[in-house]
Amino acid sequence: MSDFESPHARLQGQIDCQLEVKPKDALTSWEKNGWNEEPGTDSDEAPLKYLALVLLEAIEGRSVRLSIDKDRGVTILGDSSYTLPKAPEMFIARGLEILREIAGMQGPNAQGRISLGVRTDSLDLIVQKEGGMHIINIPGVSSI
Repeated sequence: MSDFESPHARLQGQIDCQLEVKPKDALTSWEKNGWNEEPGTDSDEAPLKYLALVLLEAIEGRSVRLSIDKDRGVTILGDSSYTLPKAPEMFIARGLEILREIAGMQGPNAQGRISLGVRTDSLDLIVQKEGGMHIINIPGVSSI
């Protein structure tokens, strides 16, 4: 990671960069292209981009919850439930590690919060870790 930017700032930056794309379409396209990373990017860029797209898909779909498991991928839970394209395990594992770091979570079972700005709104995400499963609750998403 860059010495000048925190993981939180880098995730927020990725979210800001991805606001104009359709997250699910971007994930599907990235999967079709073999999850290739941009040349010259550091090892955390792809995990952060994946997290940003996943979070944006859930937020834009007004979903109240999503689950992330490095083995099973991402499931969005809202009016209907669906699974997003599953990135390589190393992207998901590192992305979850970054997420736990941002939320100040430690141990096999933990809970934390992350505040994110999306367009002109702010959301507080509640992140829960139970073993290898991470559940992200998005209270207030229906009001944005």
